[in-house]
Amino acid sequence: MTEPTPEPQGAVPTTDDLVFDTLWGRVLEAWDDEKTHAAFVDYALRSHLLPEAVGRYKLLKDDSSKGALATKKMEAIAFAATQLLFATKTPRDVKVPTSITLTAFAIALTIFATLTYLMLHR
Repeated sequence: MTEPTPEPQGAVPTTDDLVFDTLWGRVLEAWDDEKTHAAFVDYALRSHLLPEAVGRYKLLKDDSSKGALATKKMEAIAFAATQLLFATKTPRDVKVPTSITLTAFAIALTIFATLTYLMLHR
């Protein structure tokens, strides 16, 4: 496996996902348009590319004109990732309470004893 070549300073990183890269290009073109950001984050969420999306915004974190919004978007992506983890969390195993188990056992034993008594005393 070959090492990836580092991106030149100021170059736009690319992925194998053309839609993702195109949406990121739209975000850079229309930086103040909330809809382009929402579409980009939504696609990253559905495509499981949230780490890559955070990386893109992180590159702009120190930019004077884009830094505040980039930081806000990184926080929104972190929130979306947390919600995604909670949504995919498997429920814990539900154990039947001991009182119900003992009650069912007592009822079954009573029925068995009653039937045995009736069969033997005929």
